[in-house]
Amino acid sequence: MAANFQNYLLQTGTALHETDDTFAFALADWNGDGRPDLFNIKKSNTGTGMTEVSILSGASGFQEYLLQTATDLHQTDHTFVFAVADWNNDGWPDLFIIKKSNTGTGSTEVSILSGASNFQRYLLQTGTPLHQTDDTFTFAVADYTGDGKPDLFIIKKSGTGTGRTEVSILSGASNYQEYLLQTGTPLHQTDANFDFAVADWNGDGWPDLIVIKKSHTGTGSTEVSVLSGASNFQQYLLQTGTPQHETDHKFAFAVAAWDRQGNTDLAVIKKNQTGTGRTEISIMR
Repeated sequence: MAANFQNYLLQTGTALHETDDTFAFALADWNGDGRPDLFNIKKSNTGTGMTEVSILSGASGFQEYLLQTATDLHQTDHTFVFAVADWNNDGWPDLFIIKKSNTGTGSTEVSILSGASNFQRYLLQTGTPLHQTDDTFTFAVADYTGDGKPDLFIIKKSGTGTGRTEVSILSGASNYQEYLLQTGTPLHQTDANFDFAVADWNGDGWPDLIVIKKSHTGTGSTEVSVLSGASNFQQYLLQTGTPQHETDHKFAFAVAAWDRQGNTDLAVIKKNQTGTGRTEISIMR
């Protein structure tokens, strides 16, 4: 049964100190134990002078580190977006690096660092057919076609030709050279008050678009909507308030199945101004 994000499964401080906008986050099962682990990507002001990755164990309630390492990527800034997925089907989550602007190719670029190498070796470095992008774009990776390759979801929030939030998908099988879909959605144009994720919410085999509205909501809470991938993002599967109060730039979001029951659960990551003095994570189903 699909989760409606009404119940907390976990609310905890983590072993990670309070964080800021130099950190990005993702959830994926690093060690194959069935629990999603928290990937912390430190983009700049790092001790090694490189973009760094640390991974907190989900099985420990995010209290123990599984990995702390520099990567082969230089320090990064707001022109970079990160995601985690298994690119080469070796069982290890890989680090996807989306460079939006100031690129050598004049396009949005995708690079992938191998999880099996502890993010020391590149599996792919390529330009794409997508022009350089800005903060009106956000990105996610998921297998849209069922071919075993993660595809690149491009969410254009505003300044769109359709006057709606738009979704495009670049094929992983083509090394992100061919479009699988380009469409407007029923969702109005959006801004920094919205976050997005992609996951198969209803178990039909199609990745759905999960829309998180952080504040200025009708319910007075952080709201979640889900647009159906099977409908090419034309139909809503869910529109709901949550137990989470309205949120702001101090919060990040990720989705993963917290256990093996097949649900899509929502992780709410509070980076700073926390009660525990640590980066905090809550999991909602």
